[in-house]
Amino acid sequence: MNNSMKNIITLGVIAMALFIVTQIQLLIIYLFISIVISITINPISNKICNMKIGTFKISKTIASIMCLLIIMTTGSIIGYILSPLIIEELQIISSIRIQEVQNFLNIVTNQINNKLNLLNLDIKTNLIDVMNIVNISSISGLFQSMLGILGNIFMAICSVLFISFFLIKDKALIKEKTTLFLSYFIPNANKKINTIIYFIRRYFIGLCIQTCILFVLFGFSMMILGLPNPWTLAVFAAVINIIPYFGPLIGFVFTSTIVGTIYIDQNMIDLILPLILKLLFLFGIIQSIDNFIIQPTIYSKAFNAHPLEIFFVAMSAGLIGGVMWMIIAMPIYTIIRIIFSELLTNLQKA
Repeated sequence: MNNSMKNIITLGVIAMALFIVTQIQLLIIYLFISIVISITINPISNKICNMKIGTFKISKTIASIMCLLIIMTTGSIIGYILSPLIIEELQIISSIRIQEVQNFLNIVTNQINNKLNLLNLDIKTNLIDVMNIVNISSISGLFQSMLGILGNIFMAICSVLFISFFLIKDKALIKEKTTLFLSYFIPNANKKINTIIYFIRRYFIGLCIQTCILFVLFGFSMMILGLPNPWTLAVFAAVINIIPYFGPLIGFVFTSTIVGTIYIDQNMIDLILPLILKLLFLFGIIQSIDNFIIQPTIYSKAFNAHPLEIFFVAMSAGLIGGVMWMIIAMPIYTIIRIIFSELLTNLQKA
């Protein structure tokens, strides 16, 4: 009876937490980013706390401030290096016009139908009808939502740094309180917290490595194909690849649309269909390398989830909170699975 009541209360807490999450989505994103940053940099914080300058031992507060300075310096250097590409990316996104996209799709449709006629295949395609189902006006809105999801950038940075400071400074106290809270609902709470910390640290470092490798692969491949702005397009393709399944598709559609509209402006219409086939082959090859070599090497079995499971989690997150939620969906889902694996076992026994 006690176990049953505990399970019912736990499920009630989960349901309430999910409702609250939908109301404070932006804050949850800030908190998740802060947790990832604090867990990743904690080893550095521990080393700083163990350092001594003469008889003076560095306090947790000073160590936390030094860690934030490291984060800000690293972020500033990366931002400075990538700023030309990011600014150019934003200019390209803001320059997207629905009429240009429609012209691009009309040209692609005509070229595909002509090729099918040459092969004596009585099949007609109309990409405009497909895009109308998807709602073509949402294309630019999708990319704008990625930029606007964090709202005011300055506020987002300040919020993340503020939360990260206390997570780094009071990490022991927060871990103790979290373990104590979870111990009321699940056994082996301390072990699960350590597993989550290990997973988040490995996931974030792996994600950075994966994105850098994909950026280099996309950049050199697009440069070999002679695409305009290859490294700018590579930034978007590498970053959006974080989204399971949908990321590569969005990257392919975005790259094809951008380059296709540029080709139309330059009266290189005959090169559009070969371009799309080359991009399809390029994204297919790089995605295969990512799925079969990069991800298994970096993440091993970190997620340990069925592909259909990953698909529904990513899709549900997108419906709830858009692109940003799709990005953080799998790590959050995996954390929830780690925490409540014992609960599910108890429910099956009850």
